[in-house]
Amino acid sequence: MTATRNDAPQVRLSQRLPWLAVVVASVAVLGVAAGIEPDLRGYGSHTQLGLPPCGFLLLTGAPCPGCGLTTAFAHGIRGQWAMAASANPLGLALFIIVCACIPLGVTAALRGWSLGEVVDRFGLNRWALTVAACAVAVWVVRFAVAI
Repeated sequence: MTATRNDAPQVRLSQRLPWLAVVVASVAVLGVAAGIEPDLRGYGSHTQLGLPPCGFLLLTGAPCPGCGLTTAFAHGIRGQWAMAASANPLGLALFIIVCACIPLGVTAALRGWSLGEVVDRFGLNRWALTVAACAVAVWVVRFAVAI
């Protein structure tokens, strides 16, 4: 007896919704980045969203790990890769990850993949550790240069 279409495992809406949320959030982040003018200093673009200046930078004179992320996204959405990397190298990497989340999220939602399947299929645990290590390394270098 051959399997019919009705014998295929049913994908629950609860498996699709998180991926659709990832897609919506990624599109929203990119939309905000498109609406922000990159700050020429390489940081501070987030203040256009009504957020305060970086307290760490004000107190120490050295950038925090997040300094320049918004500016990097604003440059990234404009295709200004070198400027994005200059603002915050991690910001350019995160921008690329957010862009990749759109087709990944659509594919995962359509195929009904669970988070665990995606983590295993694409080795996301290793990618997350790599990004975290790079974030620390970038911050240490930027902090050392600033002081």
